[in-house]
Amino acid sequence: MKAFQVSSLTTLFITVVLAQSSQAAVLTPTEQVTRVVNWFTGFFNNNAQVLSDPTVPALTMSNCTISAGGAGEPASQYVHLEQYRNDSSLLRTAAYEFSPTVAGVALSVYGYLDDLQAIGTCDRVNPNPVLDFSNLEFPSCDLSLMYEPDKFVGTNAPEGCPTSFSIQGDTVVSVVSTVTIQANSTDSYDEFFTFSGTSFGTPIEYLRVVATPEPFSITALLGISLGGLVLLRQP
Repeated sequence: MKAFQVSSLTTLFITVVLAQSSQAAVLTPTEQVTRVVNWFTGFFNNNAQVLSDPTVPALTMSNCTISAGGAGEPASQYVHLEQYRNDSSLLRTAAYEFSPTVAGVALSVYGYLDDLQAIGTCDRVNPNPVLDFSNLEFPSCDLSLMYEPDKFVGTNAPEGCPTSFSIQGDTVVSVVSTVTIQANSTDSYDEFFTFSGTSFGTPIEYLRVVATPEPFSITALLGISLGGLVLLRQP
């Protein structure tokens, strides 16, 4: 009888755990948007990757949520992103729109018409930043994010998004982006394709440093060098 009771309790325990696990894995598209935004916001760097491979550039990524200010899509959530080389030279700034869809989450990435106007959106002196939609470049570069229990995986392969900038006598015409977003990390890979048919890109492995972005002071913002700004728009 005791053996039966133990077996019954064990079975009940396993059933409860499996049920809880199943419920945790099932999120509505709106809940998925909230989760991926929470995972994507914060201050990140790729120091661990650089230690294992010094050929990879040292980068930081600072992401914070921003209000649509009554514009945009009501069900969407927005994140402002700033990426820097060696903590000083601006690499890229962009606005990310996460929207619920029947299949999961749609990610639209917008470049800014005026990067200087957007820099510092997440500064501590601006505790409730609002996205200026008039400063966004259209069209956006779009990806579809598929949710798995511990990560979101997205890509815009094989078409990618159009872009244009010159490099070593050639012209880059498109970029295919792949991203994996987890609770404390974001892995991204942008593969650039040139007019001559070549391609290049470096996978970047960001790890979360703190839960909220490390804000820049206004004085620091004025001193930031824009010499390293990459004049292209990609996720």
